[in-house]
Amino acid sequence: MTEETIFEESSGNVFADLGLVDADELFARGKIGIQVIRLLKQRNLEQRQMSELLGISQPEVSHLMNGEFQRFSEGKLLLFLKRLDMELKKQFTFSGIFKKFHEEDTQPIEINGANIYCYVNGNILIEINSQVNQHINHKRFVESEPIYQLKGVTIEQLDILQFGELDGLEREMVQQAYEGDYEIEGQTVEGWKIKAIIADANFQVRLGVDNSENIEQEGKSLVRLRDLDIDYNLDSLEEGGTQEIVYGLANIEVIHNLSAQIGNLEAEMCIESVSTRESTNKSGILSAEMTLRNIRENEQDSYETYCAWLISLLSLASGHCVDKIYSIKGVRYEHFQRKSEYWSGRKLRSEARGIAVIQSPHLYQFMQQCAKKLTWETFSDKGVGLALSWYIDTFVSPMAAVNFLLLCTVLESLNKKHSSNASKSLLPTNIYRQIRHQILKVVSDFPQGINNQDDLKKYNIFALKVEKSFASGSYNQIGNLRTSLKEMFKTYSVPYEDLFPELEFITIRDKIVHEGFGGVDVALELRKLSNLVVRVFLAILGYQGNYMESIKIEIDDPGRSKHGLICRSFPFIASEDNTESNSINTCC
Repeated sequence: MTEETIFEESSGNVFADLGLVDADELFARGKIGIQVIRLLKQRNLEQRQMSELLGISQPEVSHLMNGEFQRFSEGKLLLFLKRLDMELKKQFTFSGIFKKFHEEDTQPIEINGANIYCYVNGNILIEINSQVNQHINHKRFVESEPIYQLKGVTIEQLDILQFGELDGLEREMVQQAYEGDYEIEGQTVEGWKIKAIIADANFQVRLGVDNSENIEQEGKSLVRLRDLDIDYNLDSLEEGGTQEIVYGLANIEVIHNLSAQIGNLEAEMCIESVSTRESTNKSGILSAEMTLRNIRENEQDSYETYCAWLISLLSLASGHCVDKIYSIKGVRYEHFQRKSEYWSGRKLRSEARGIAVIQSPHLYQFMQQCAKKLTWETFSDKGVGLALSWYIDTFVSPMAAVNFLLLCTVLESLNKKHSSNASKSLLPTNIYRQIRHQILKVVSDFPQGINNQDDLKKYNIFALKVEKSFASGSYNQIGNLRTSLKEMFKTYSVPYEDLFPELEFITIRDKIVHEGFGGVDVALELRKLSNLVVRVFLAILGYQGNYMESIKIEIDDPGRSKHGLICRSFPFIASEDNTESNSINTCC
């Protein structure tokens, strides 16, 4: 007879389950230690660098990275955490209420003297009293489930009823389950109005006491926020100033501050480097601020629209997913006066597998030229805005086949816009009508010589198809995708013959979609297709200057391939033997 296995539910603390005396302390060390390891791995540091940063020996670093947290006190681990803590951009004290966001809340929870921290990686945390945090968690738990009561039963009757007697009694719902978000709302000691959404109510970090630093953080909890709105309560500002919005950007290296005029407007933009301790050689961190001013907003034009377009251009140039951390709205008189501020609090896209098409020394020239093309016609009517978003997505995906399809989508989206804006007729209408009249007359007269009835039936079907084609005008339209793409390349003066003489990437795309395999070295073809896409963007944007392309470097080993970058001058003209002029033959 097999003995039944008995399972016992865990308490959530594995050390307590094992019956260890100091279980709570070990559990706390484990949570802090795991956070320390995660932050160290994010920095990609060598063991020597970890030793210097944490102030411990290299053997101790090995113990730490192996998870031997029992070798360190809780206070020591908290000191490591503090030294690894991300640099603060903004900090203020908040008092207000915690309440439902999507519906009216009759039982909000009061919060007093809570600290809100805004970090250079875009994270927003609120530090609240643990007792208040318990009330918040209890509120969320109670409101997450529906509440029922028995019909016609008083509290006195309920006390004397047996448990089995409750079965069969009719119930009615007195509270529906709340499935929406929660928010905080209030103000700071300076009088700023604050609103923010609770990003993850389960994200809480218990903080202890670090006696070496005399930080009184006992009984505090950290909760992540998102969509933080700060209203500086400056409605009484006098009129006449220049409106400005400052955007904090991550994942872009700015060597020289740059400025440019936007489109055909009086609007201006400038980008300045923001040097922080964390931003050096690290992605996902505040690295620059971009200021836009004098944009006359209407149904089409807005600060957010132009910001998105400029970020796309910076991403194209740098090969990084340039991201927005915060925006600050204000008015400039003699000095800039902040009116409001917004932090999204979302995780930034930090992966970067794209080519730096424009090297940092040429970024100023690129942005000055392309900012002039920052118009609704270029980015909407010609489809550059949408196409750039597809292109930037290739920086994130590690799959060559997926990226190949994305780049094909870039060209097809641009081609669709181009085809809709360009004339689709091959011939003038009067010439087309004359040809149609002559051909349809021949088709109509030809059956007189057909004696076989089966052939005559088939001919009638053929004649009907010809008539329908002429009626729809399809005979006078630019042909398939390959033909229309060539027309687009011709319109924008984009050389393509040296990369894909007959646009072979279309065949590769079809094979990937329908067969799961392109039949070629997709990674190699991907680099060529990326070069073609970049040429199209630069041509539409009217760029003239140096840029980078990927090339295959010939080596003696036939089993291996090597790729590098070559600096070229755009625009260039492909010669008949498929070699390019205006190339700078320098591999990077």
